[in-house]
Amino acid sequence: MLKRFAAVLCMALCTALCLFYPAYGAAANDALEIANDIIEWKKTDIGSDKYLINDTFLEQAGSTAGDWYPIGLGRLGISDNNSGYLAVLKDIVQERYRLPEKLSSSKATEWHRIALAVLAMGGDPTNFGTDENGQPINLIADGTYDRGKTASLGRQGINGWIWGLIALDSKRYEIPDGAFYSRDDIISEILCRQLSDGGFALSGNISDPDITAMAVQALAPYYNSEKRYSYMQKALKTEVNKTVREVVDSALLCLSELQLETGDFLSWGTQNVESTDQVLTSLCCLNIDPLSDERFIKNGKTLLDGILLYQMPDGGFAHSFKFDPENPAAVPNKSNSMAGEQTLYTVAALWRQENGMRTLYDFRSEQSEELKQRINALEQEISAIDQTTDENELKQLLKDFYSITESERCYVNGYWNLSDAAKARNIDVEEIAENTVVVEDESDSEKAPQKSIFSAEDMKAAEQLPEKLTTEQYVIVTTLLEKLNNTDDFTGKDEYLRKLTSAKAEIKLIQDEIDSLNAEILNKLYPFDEITLSDKKTVDEIVKRYNALSEYDRAKITGSGDIIKTKTKLDNMLRGIIIAVGLCVLAIILGIILVLRIRRRRCRKAREMEELSAMYEDEEP
Repeated sequence: MLKRFAAVLCMALCTALCLFYPAYGAAANDALEIANDIIEWKKTDIGSDKYLINDTFLEQAGSTAGDWYPIGLGRLGISDNNSGYLAVLKDIVQERYRLPEKLSSSKATEWHRIALAVLAMGGDPTNFGTDENGQPINLIADGTYDRGKTASLGRQGINGWIWGLIALDSKRYEIPDGAFYSRDDIISEILCRQLSDGGFALSGNISDPDITAMAVQALAPYYNSEKRYSYMQKALKTEVNKTVREVVDSALLCLSELQLETGDFLSWGTQNVESTDQVLTSLCCLNIDPLSDERFIKNGKTLLDGILLYQMPDGGFAHSFKFDPENPAAVPNKSNSMAGEQTLYTVAALWRQENGMRTLYDFRSEQSEELKQRINALEQEISAIDQTTDENELKQLLKDFYSITESERCYVNGYWNLSDAAKARNIDVEEIAENTVVVEDESDSEKAPQKSIFSAEDMKAAEQLPEKLTTEQYVIVTTLLEKLNNTDDFTGKDEYLRKLTSAKAEIKLIQDEIDSLNAEILNKLYPFDEITLSDKKTVDEIVKRYNALSEYDRAKITGSGDIIKTKTKLDNMLRGIIIAVGLCVLAIILGIILVLRIRRRRCRKAREMEELSAMYEDEEP
């Protein structure tokens, strides 16, 4: 008990010291500085001087390129155009849900990524708009535990299982009775794909650091669980029985061995920043300090050192130092959007760890101070365990651990030191777990979402919409309409609702026309160099519709310059033909006139000869 008292005293002293020193260290400051550099680079890249999530950026909402930056921003606590993003994304999701394949026929990760982005921006992925039947869209259900009702969660490979589990645990969502998959189903599907060296791969038998790290991120919430899983390990073709801890520890060993002396990693033969990002994030998800863990310091270089190798003078990050055939859009030694987004959420993971916050993909409300103190006290006592720790102390520590809510036990560092010490004394850990009363942390309840406010500024923006709308007003109209629909009734609300609903419908018609034109151009005119005069009627009709659009909307027409050039070319060809035909007709007419004149002259001469002959005949005796 004396050691227990000493551990508690040590924890109290550490808490007191925190009052005199900053809550985060140099790494946290570095993380924020790196994040700000990336954000400023991306703003410059898209031409924004205010929000990163501007109109240009929002054109990519609902895509890989458009959803990861919002996730990074949200997890850093940086306020941007959150409401605009959610409004546009909801509109896009609702439209895509009216298609037979909804978000995707094969990629479940479309649901997972979008769900995480919605959470990061403050939305609810379990009630995100309505489908064609007016039912709430539940991205978590449709993309994870009920995904199998339409297609296998793993149809695209291990990524579907990994990100399905991450999305499911983003708020520790409960799986209802009758769901297609259970949590254990998804976990087992990940575990069984571990390779012989402990790593994971998208395909084949060579461990890839990205996929291995992502698998660790997904499994992290279960690291402190004693539960064992029996499954057929596909690479070894043998039945195994393991805890998540055993799988994760061998995966970490694999990652440590794959790390280069420069602190970074190779993936598919290319040295790159994104692989290093994923490994650092995976350690943060396990509450492991990635800057001090000796397994991930090579030649004095940490994972963060490996990441910073790729930072460019403009603040962004390059994908690689050389051309990568797997990522041909990334230019060597030049800031790249994907490298920037992955590094952004990686430093968010590091910043959150340094500030004692929840891990990157745990979107629940932050732990209460009471819960943090319980966990800190327990960790201090576990760290003091040695061979002299008596059996009763170990049992009490186990009770303290299992009194914590199951979903919070993953935040207790060192649990396995306690478990191993207890088992070495033949203490029945499972019995203690079953008989310990869980002490709920009531102060850690979810906050009810706040109602939107349709402000005087919003009213002014609605009133100042131009009479002739274009798709340029799509973002503002969609954002205002979303805010208005979530605002309590007020005088004049119905009028604003009619105005904005009508405006959105008008913009939708314009966008449909743009989409239709682009489809017709692709299907009827490509390739342009093969167009002939037989296509002139089609070209003329398309150009007429093109000219009817606003200048802003014309810019969205694919190959608009080629269309105008093609019309000019066909007009010139037709003009040339008309001129040529005209000249031919004129030549024919002139020829006819000439022939007629010649004939007249001949006829006249013939008549004159006849008259002359007649005269001579009259003079004969």
